[in-house]
Amino acid sequence: MINLFFLLAAGLVALVLIYSRLDLWLRRRRFAASNGCQPLRQPRNLDPFLGIDHLPKVMKAAKNNRFLEFWDSGHFANIGNTFEINLMGNPIIMTNEPQNIHAVLASKFPDFEIGERRRALSVRFAGIGLLNADGQVWEHARALARPNFARSQIKLELFEKHLGVWIGPFDMQVNSLSISRMTLDVASEFFFGPCPGTLHPQTTDLAQRFSWAFDVGSAAIAKSVRLGKLSWLYHDPDHEPACRIVHDYVDSIIAEALSKEKVSLQGDQSAHYTFLHALAEEGMSREKIRGQMLSILLAGRDTTACLMSAAMWEISRHPEMQARLRQEIDQHLGKRHPKLEDLKNMTYLNWFVKETLRLYPPVPINFRRAARDTWLPRGGGADGMAPIFVKKDQEIVYQIWSMHRRKDLWGDDAATFKPERWEKARPRFEFLPFNAGPRICLGQQFAWTEASYVLVRFLQEYSHIEGLNTTIPWTEKLTLTCCINQGVQVKLTKAV
Repeated sequence: MINLFFLLAAGLVALVLIYSRLDLWLRRRRFAASNGCQPLRQPRNLDPFLGIDHLPKVMKAAKNNRFLEFWDSGHFANIGNTFEINLMGNPIIMTNEPQNIHAVLASKFPDFEIGERRRALSVRFAGIGLLNADGQVWEHARALARPNFARSQIKLELFEKHLGVWIGPFDMQVNSLSISRMTLDVASEFFFGPCPGTLHPQTTDLAQRFSWAFDVGSAAIAKSVRLGKLSWLYHDPDHEPACRIVHDYVDSIIAEALSKEKVSLQGDQSAHYTFLHALAEEGMSREKIRGQMLSILLAGRDTTACLMSAAMWEISRHPEMQARLRQEIDQHLGKRHPKLEDLKNMTYLNWFVKETLRLYPPVPINFRRAARDTWLPRGGGADGMAPIFVKKDQEIVYQIWSMHRRKDLWGDDAATFKPERWEKARPRFEFLPFNAGPRICLGQQFAWTEASYVLVRFLQEYSHIEGLNTTIPWTEKLTLTCCINQGVQVKLTKAV
């Protein structure tokens, strides 16, 4: 009798599960039909269930620093601008389609989120902050950070101060490491007040270890996210020591800030607003403050460093562009230091920075998770022009790097560095180096200004910028951002 009862109960549970699954399938089918959705293209899989045959190819591309090229020339070029690929049983939508990316980031923003999985992969190093939070936590942090990026807060004297440590009276060499150290020092002082001083000749051991640990931690997040459900396979013995070094250093900055008497910004209009003090005045715990600080530092340091490295890489390869930039600087400035208005008014300089951002977007690939059943406007049907259905919890990977290199959007010379294209180019959603919508990068103007100012000052201080490794083809160093893998090495000849 008892066995019969359990059999009946098990049967009832099975029927309920089958009914709920069938009901969900029917509702999703009706939803897709009502929005005109058609099936997505898919690459051929030897293993249609888990897609295991794709994994070795993806891992090989990442190991060879060809991850972006692998998806661009190996998939988007052959399959289409939007497709679905099965990676370890995880059906992921890949897209480089402007309308889809704009929908994910802006027009259908409430339908997509960072998601719990990505948060879990980054929380050990970065805590919870602007980069990985959703909902009210993200909204509140963004509101506190926004005043830090007001135009009145961006002081060119800050950039000049740190350039003064870097620029010397003699010829010198610059590499990617020194660029990263400068952007770290600038971002630290701008957002938090204290600066690690990693550029200074008497750099402390703690500051050097912090710079190393910061790289290790951000790389670990990126690799774990790209591994997806296989992230448990990733292990770096340096990760835990790196977390401790970064946390200890940031905690010391927090302690210093909290030990000082709070200054009312209303009472002192000249006071520089810092994100750190805003968090402290909110009464947040030190752990929460640390998470927010690391989140904004990850964005503020690496984004600008990648932009500046790519700009130096291209300027050292093109003497004719270098000459044109010098001519424009001489016409507008002569020997004086630039002001904000000067940077805005230098046409060729702005073309040069835009073209750098087009070919080398600092964040070339990003992810979102569907918060509910929804749809995207392109990718369905034989021609890929029909809408597509996106089920709740499905991951969308959007590739800015590939979109910025599409010949149908940018012309047959899309892969060529050509600042002059911006004389006529008026892109909308095809050019998104800083994302779009409610999560658009708060620091885009800061990054643009810092990169432009540094380029101008280098061209004023040095008569020639010579690339030392420009014959080596560009390959990616992909973490949360993307820099040149072999690094940038340039020789600077002091102007007389």
